[in-house]
Amino acid sequence: MTAATHATTPVLHFVMGSNAGMAGGTSDTAVVRNVDLYELDALDLTSVTGLIVNGNCDQIYLERRKDVLTDFVVGGGRIAIMGHPLTDFLPGLGQWRKLQYSGPKDLAISAGSPHPVWEGVDPADLSFRKEVSGFYGRGYSQKLPDNAIVTNYIGRHGLPVDYVYPLGNGEVLVHAGIDLAVFQSDPNTSARVYPQLLSWLAQLDRTEI
Repeated sequence: MTAATHATTPVLHFVMGSNAGMAGGTSDTAVVRNVDLYELDALDLTSVTGLIVNGNCDQIYLERRKDVLTDFVVGGGRIAIMGHPLTDFLPGLGQWRKLQYSGPKDLAISAGSPHPVWEGVDPADLSFRKEVSGFYGRGYSQKLPDNAIVTNYIGRHGLPVDYVYPLGNGEVLVHAGIDLAVFQSDPNTSARVYPQLLSWLAQLDRTEI
């Protein structure tokens, strides 16, 4: 039997091997470390406060590790899910649906309930990137849990694109679009999202790391 690997950073960013997908060139820091998703079984998560699930992660594998992920969140951890959840790998997880769109207004982002991850971010900076709309998301979520708060909407019909809900002593954040790290070097307020996400996952609002 292989001994569990003790994680020394508060936030782990699950990727597929060396493929970080559209993660925006994320690298290891004192707060976050990239980890191959398939190493999950060997990890000791007792000192980890937050997890990021990259948008290209194997959702069949995640579904088979539902108990591990659920126990982590129920025990007080926070998890941020990027991309298009299509399998039921956490209780309460909504269903992603592709948005029918024909122009920028169908992909425009509008603010929902305030949340520290999007504090100080202008939705207009999320709606357009390099003068192109649709980078942030091209879909929405449905069948959200009753206790979810929608933090951002997409399109002229105001459909949920970002939401957060409590699960036990922890919280689940879902961003139904491209990995938020992509925006970290942009020359506008959208660059605030990823570092604020890391702070939220590290639970710096609860304790000092």
